[in-house]
Amino acid sequence: MSSMSRVLALDTATDACTLALCGEGDLRARHERLARAHNRHILGMLTDILAERSLASAVDVIACGVGPGSFTGLRVAVSVAQGLAWARDIPIHGFCSLSAQVYSAAALGLLSEGQWVLSTIDAQIGQLYGIWGQWREDHFHTEDAAFICPPEALTLRANLSSVTIIGSGLAHTERFPQQLRHLSTVYPDITPNAAVMAERLSTGSLALALQPAHSLSPQYVQQNIGWKKLSEQGRHD
Repeated sequence: MSSMSRVLALDTATDACTLALCGEGDLRARHERLARAHNRHILGMLTDILAERSLASAVDVIACGVGPGSFTGLRVAVSVAQGLAWARDIPIHGFCSLSAQVYSAAALGLLSEGQWVLSTIDAQIGQLYGIWGQWREDHFHTEDAAFICPPEALTLRANLSSVTIIGSGLAHTERFPQQLRHLSTVYPDITPNAAVMAERLSTGSLALALQPAHSLSPQYVQQNIGWKKLSEQGRHD
């Protein structure tokens, strides 16, 4: 795959319904904050972005945020990405929505070299999703896998003098451990931004890990969630 692939990126893991197409020196994006009904907006956004071009002629790769995040939102993004990719035989790249938030923050100039980051998304059940990592050389280097926990259970990494916390999980700031609150710079309004991800993936700033449509599945973090990959469902024509 060329380092200048035409990438269609989308993410609906949070209240941000975000979609972008980047390639051949052109970036087209739609980004809206919606409390619900992402499924009623995402295809309209796609129509606007394609601007009367066919999907097959405009897109080489579909990049999809796979969470963690809103269960309904994840199903919307993954189902749309799979349907588009399956119909036109387009490969898919799945990306972590928590990591995508870090790249959103970096694009806004909010991160400095070597900064430790905790990216969060409100899990809406008195808990939050999170991932720890460090911003180095224009990339987010994760320390561990994504997790879910009560805010009180967050632990500060050893020997850290400061941390940047981003995302909607900051709605629970009053429940964070006191030491973590005191050492934090916070940006609660950061969400995944498809334009940022599409541009990085299109230019090769982030590597593409391509997979067929049937192998994509949401990253729920919790176990035993009732989702089956297309390969497990069987094709429905």
